[in-house]
Amino acid sequence: MVIVICFFIKSSEKICYDSDMFLDIGNMLEIEFIKDGELYMKNNNHIIKKIDVELAYRDTEKINGLKYRSSLKENKGMLFLLKNQEEYKQIDMRDVRIPLDIVYINQFDTIVFVNQNVSPMKDIETINLPSNTIKYILEINAGMVSKWGIKKGITKITFKI
Repeated sequence: MVIVICFFIKSSEKICYDSDMFLDIGNMLEIEFIKDGELYMKNNNHIIKKIDVELAYRDTEKINGLKYRSSLKENKGMLFLLKNQEEYKQIDMRDVRIPLDIVYINQFDTIVFVNQNVSPMKDIETINLPSNTIKYILEINAGMVSKWGIKKGITKITFKI
């Protein structure tokens, strides 16, 4: 009996045990949430919600985002810290297993756009926002924007690491 092992480096690696059987390692991965800080959302200077955030500021963290996670607790989210203003267009939902609300935040820490109930495992429609306005992206569970009362142009954020 001959066993052939193959590796394909892509968004998820494949292992080939023989020519007829493939195993997607991406389906076996589970990445745990790591709290890097706290984020406060405010409407008219009143705190409406405090959540724990995991930061994505390195390129690999931004590429992976919330991929390979089967759940995210309600009071948690991922905050992307953008280095250049075009990075927000590179966020995608491939290999993300949970539906999300994606919140776009400008240089004045104000929410300028919300993409609600984004389905997992799909490409996100390109959003035409002035590229010089997006400084952060916050990903939270789908439905939280409505539940917490987050409002475009009104809700501001502050966070501490």
